[in-house]
Parts: sequence; structure tokens; C-alpha cells
Amino acid sequence: MAVIVGSDGAVKIDLGNGSKYIANTLSWQCRLNRDMLRRTTQADEAEKRTAGLADWTGDFAFQMQFSDDTAIAQSSWQMLNFALSNTDDQLKAELVLILQRNQILPDYNIFNTSVQGVVKLTGMVVIGNVSLNCQDPEQPLALVAEWSADGVLVLQRG
Repeated sequence: MAVIVGSDGAVKIDLGNGSKYIANTLSWQCRLNRDMLRRTTQADEAEKRTAGLADWTGDFAFQMQFSDDTAIAQSSWQMLNFALSNTDDQLKAELVLILQRNQILPDYNIFNTSVQGVVKLTGMVVIGNVSLNCQDPEQPLALVAEWSADGVLVLQRG
């Protein structure tokens, strides 16, 4: 299983009113699973396998801060309302996970070069589970939304 984690990357999502950043993102995670299918025959002396279907899943977490203004970013209000009031295919959304932006910190640029523009994963997802987390009453609540891809996520540059 490949795991891609972004802790200071960004997330954009289209909940039906255009693709916008998710405000107050704490973290996001993306997992690519491929089941291994056995293709061993009785004549083989060792196990043989082939890759199965790709299954993209993940989640994103952000601080709860309710806002009705969707001009710039999707807030906790829009995400929670989307997850609670929709069903079936209405829970599909266009997701963009930003892996790298133009600015590269000098300590992380080990090749002394960087890809210009933005590197991102994009695709349709279904928002499945939403949980609210209050680990520390002194801090804002965190909302965690789990998603599963409806097809593949595509790696893009530019």
C-alpha cells in the first residue's frame, strides 16, 4: 500500500459551488491500495501474483470554524452540511490534493531543482464518514472527513 501524507499541503474540493480550498486544514492523507491476486498454477514451484484493482482512499482533517462565506474557502459549515444532508451520488465531490507548490524550502530541495507550478492529485471522491474530534477542550474541534475515490486519482503538474 502506498501512502501519501500532506501536513502542510492543501486540499481543494468542489461541493457543487466550484472548487475552493478547505479552510483550516490540519492534515490530509491519501492511500493507494492494490490487492494482490494469486495466479499460481499446480505446475509452479513458487507463488505468482498480479496486481488487482486500484483503490484510492483517504481523509482530511480541519479545525471547526463555522462560516457561511464560500467566496474563498469551504468552511466546516459547508463540509458538515454537505455530509449530513446529502445521500448516494450527491456525496460525490471533485477533490484536489496539493502535494507541492512553487515555493520549496531550501533544506528540502535536495536535488537543487523543483517542479515548477503545482503538483497535485485530482479526481472524483465520495465523502463517506465524518467524525468530530474534541481531544483537547482548550482547542477547536477537529472535523475529519473520510473519502473513497470514484475511479482513479490523476497525478498532474502545472
